[in-house]
Amino acid sequence: MASLRHNFIVSAIVRKMRKSGYDITFLEGRWQDVGTHKYNLPPKIISHRPDIIGENKFGFCIGEAKTKNDIFSERTFEQFKDYTTALNLAGNNKLIIGVPLSAKEDLQQLLYKLGIKDNPRIEVLYIPTEVLPNEEEI
Repeated sequence: MASLRHNFIVSAIVRKMRKSGYDITFLEGRWQDVGTHKYNLPPKIISHRPDIIGENKFGFCIGEAKTKNDIFSERTFEQFKDYTTALNLAGNNKLIIGVPLSAKEDLQQLLYKLGIKDNPRIEVLYIPTEVLPNEEEI
């Protein structure tokens, strides 16, 4: 079950996607936090299901929220490999990764290790740790 912090980050990514011109088409999380429409679960991208998928006439946007404890997991490593592979299907696809600001250095290390640190199609949304909910599990 997702933590309140994870859900908060998902909501922030949804807002960023919408401001960037994407319509949310799939969402795994609390749809009540982002609107009145219940979304279908995202399809798997290669082997992993992202938190959010948005689309517009130019391509798609994958959204993935991570808490500080998720950054160095093998699952996160594999997810980011799969998602960046999917970005290469067309030049206009995008990945938005949302993390607490306290995890910035950890995420930068992971992106460097994956060879995608400076990929222009990957945007990182840093959430100030002070605004994240204190409760860890719902």
